[in-house]
Amino acid sequence: MSNFQGLGRWAGSAEVYSGDGKFLGNGADTHHVQKLPDGRTRVDVSFVGPFKHAGHYFIEEQISTENQHPIRLYQGPANIGYAETLSEGLVDAKAYWAALGLSQRFFLMVLPGSKVQLSLALMSRGEHLLYVVVGQKDFVPENNSAAAPSLVSGTSFDLANDPNAGHGQLLLHRACTWKGDLTVLNTDHSQKGKIAYQEHCTGETSIGAIAQQPQLHIHTSANGFVHHTSDYRLITNHIHAWTPPEQAVAGSYSLSGGRALSGHFYYPASQLRVWRREVVTHDGLSKAVVNYWYRGDQRIGTEFGLLTVND
Repeated sequence: MSNFQGLGRWAGSAEVYSGDGKFLGNGADTHHVQKLPDGRTRVDVSFVGPFKHAGHYFIEEQISTENQHPIRLYQGPANIGYAETLSEGLVDAKAYWAALGLSQRFFLMVLPGSKVQLSLALMSRGEHLLYVVVGQKDFVPENNSAAAPSLVSGTSFDLANDPNAGHGQLLLHRACTWKGDLTVLNTDHSQKGKIAYQEHCTGETSIGAIAQQPQLHIHTSANGFVHHTSDYRLITNHIHAWTPPEQAVAGSYSLSGGRALSGHFYYPASQLRVWRREVVTHDGLSKAVVNYWYRGDQRIGTEFGLLTVND
């Protein structure tokens, strides 16, 4: 059983975006995670930003009766739901925050070294996406000497109309190559192994019949489910990106300040669909990647990892 390693005090700043991609402001985000004598975990949480909440909830770890992989039950009162433990450094949850009336799709990855957490929370009411929370927290040692969180100076009044949210560029759209190892899991969450992966982006250009709209050229290596390279274009308005007709890959994603994305893509040659989610670190040098792969509506596996930028 893989136990998620996230005990202790964590503090950081989150960037909060509206469902239509506008920057709403930063949030001060703190968690205290502690193991209880009864085997459960207690999480005390405080978030102050464009929305605010403080409370606690309990987590019970179990083994799924369906496929024998680790799961986490969020037992309230603040947070009610279910999470999958994909590794010791990654959980993926679907939960409900009762005091806010918001449903959440969420992943949290502890980066190598166990001192930094990256997270992406998609907060909805019904089917309406209200908030996207891009989080980065640092482990707070007992002597409470954690460094101040990284922030981009500015006001939400000014930055709401800046798709970069003050970062100066869309970090996910800059010209570079991302490289790293992706861990590949089967449907039952058994590990298939790791695969060396890279993704090259040319950066934005204006070409073709729709030169008014910037385009990206993306080239990716084979991965754990699509066993060939992929080469395709994306059109972008800096809040969304989508494929034009007659591409090897078809789909779209939404952007949050150029630091995070979430979206679905279809690979016709393999008849597979992927739900992609990515978050870039404050310094822009690494990104957490979590991909769920489907055939129809049946999930056939997962791949995840940390990629680093190579300009």
